[in-house]
Amino acid sequence: MVLTGATSGIGLALARRLSDVDVLVLQGPDADPPSAVNALPGARYLSADFRELGEVERLASRILDLGPPDVLINNAAIPGPGRFARTTDGVEVTFQVNYLAGALLTDLLLAAMPDGARIVNTASATHYSAVLDLDDLDFERQPYSAVAAYSRSKLAIVTASRSLAARIPQTVVSVHPGVISTGLLHAMFGSGGDSVEHGAANLEAAMSADVPSGTYLDESSPAAPNPIADDPGFQERLHSLTSRLVGRPLR
Repeated sequence: MVLTGATSGIGLALARRLSDVDVLVLQGPDADPPSAVNALPGARYLSADFRELGEVERLASRILDLGPPDVLINNAAIPGPGRFARTTDGVEVTFQVNYLAGALLTDLLLAAMPDGARIVNTASATHYSAVLDLDDLDFERQPYSAVAAYSRSKLAIVTASRSLAARIPQTVVSVHPGVISTGLLHAMFGSGGDSVEHGAANLEAAMSADVPSGTYLDESSPAAPNPIADDPGFQERLHSLTSRLVGRPLR
């Protein structure tokens, strides 16, 4: 089992819930695991900074050295920064860390994952309000804001999850874990929110939810996503753009 974004917030809370898994691989951006991760018995920590796609590729190779994962939880995310910023790969940083890195990691692992495997992508209800102009990733046509950068990365996640479900034998779901009191939430939306344990429980439930592949879960309940996520033309354009940005044809 692989869990990205495992060093804080919902990810760390979920890692604690999964600590009895035989092989639990945890990803975080820090070179050394935080003490809270070190305290988890049996967990294997692998460092990878998703601001560099080359690190995603190296992470995938290290994961496969440990054996094919039966569950992949793409949970790594950052809030949109206060000002527009690009990664060293030339991509808007929120779009790359929150969406593009997970899409690449998934593709790199898929060939080794059994047909019964499950991919859980952490999304957000903010995707309903997102405007994702695939020809304007650099915010030249719309005003930049941290919330806009974050919400459109989550719309990309939901859209790609719906699209990928039709092309692979594994089950893929995206899930809004709830409005959770994390540093990410507070950076963009102020205080408040449910506990990280609440969000972790929703992600854990998504790992075994009896739902069709491609389902979007609002916490633990299936829900209709933003209609644009089901638009075939938008799905295909996002898939083509994603393949171009990661430098390889994706499944």
